[in-house]
Amino acid sequence: MAKHREAAAEWWRAASLEGLAQGGGGRQGNAAALKGSQDLLLSLFQSPAATVRRAALQLLKVTGLPQGPAAAKTLKQASATAADKASPEEQRADAITLLALAGAEAQSSLFKKLIDPREPDQVQAAAVRALGQIKGREIGAFLLDQWKTLTPPVRAAAGDALLIGKERVSLMLDAIKNENVPAWTLSFGQKRRLLMHEDAELRQIARALLEEKADERAQVLKRYEAALNLNGDAARGEQVFKNACSKCHLKNGAGAEVGPDLGTVGNRAASLLLVDILMPSKSIAQQYEAYVVESKSAGLVEGVLASETPQTIVLHQEEGKKIVILRKDIQRMYVSSLSGMPPDMEKQIDLQQMADLLKFLTTR
Repeated sequence: MAKHREAAAEWWRAASLEGLAQGGGGRQGNAAALKGSQDLLLSLFQSPAATVRRAALQLLKVTGLPQGPAAAKTLKQASATAADKASPEEQRADAITLLALAGAEAQSSLFKKLIDPREPDQVQAAAVRALGQIKGREIGAFLLDQWKTLTPPVRAAAGDALLIGKERVSLMLDAIKNENVPAWTLSFGQKRRLLMHEDAELRQIARALLEEKADERAQVLKRYEAALNLNGDAARGEQVFKNACSKCHLKNGAGAEVGPDLGTVGNRAASLLLVDILMPSKSIAQQYEAYVVESKSAGLVEGVLASETPQTIVLHQEEGKKIVILRKDIQRMYVSSLSGMPPDMEKQIDLQQMADLLKFLTTR
């Protein structure tokens, strides 16, 4: 019973903090009240419950860290935790994030030391994100030197860090050109940001290196038109949907609401749906455009714009994840003319699976 009460209390604390994180910037009075709660938030950060600790971290990103001996003591403890291989990896990662809030430059030596294959992925990724907050070429060059030793989760964080600032983007494109960074190691979102970069020169270089030619996509579409003549099975198609589409789309109440609800396309011709799937940027549904945001505290973030207040925006990402960003934290923000959906779904779905998926989507 006592454990149940404690679990309920932890849930309540985390939910309350998450609610404040989403709405705290909404009114000046709320923001001022949160500013006066910095010491409390710092004490809640020391909770053993990950949900409470991370919700407190989210609010500390809004309020900033307090000053004084208590804060200095907590930061010292965080530094020790981050370096302690015996501590749980999620606590070490959260400690790294807290240290970065106090100024990543001061801890850059520690963060670099933690980017090591002998360290857990979660710790390495947190250290990479912290380093990414430090401006300039030096961090970009360091991450590129480590690139081939990084596992996919850490590499994803490094790719995001390398897309902050024109200098680092230039370094990344040079590394791709010289084959020090294989293009396949970048995520679809990272490639899209390079292809849509605001700097015309960098954008042109990226497109020469990464963009698939229009006639190549047309050839893929022509090859997959054979799926229109195959007998599809809706039950098998439902499994294809779960594996390939449900991270961003809903159908029959299942999935995540990031892109359009595919329960509404039952009357659409299968041939048109095939084009939507294989050439998604040809027709992007209104209100489902992908936005890229470069923020001061979180680096590069992208997603579908879900909601706005005068002080905040909320982005939706895969699997229903929501990211709340303060407007005052935004350094730049732009909409992409490329769909948030991967343009190479043929790598995930073969001809028969496509026939099954189309049958599932067109079955009411």
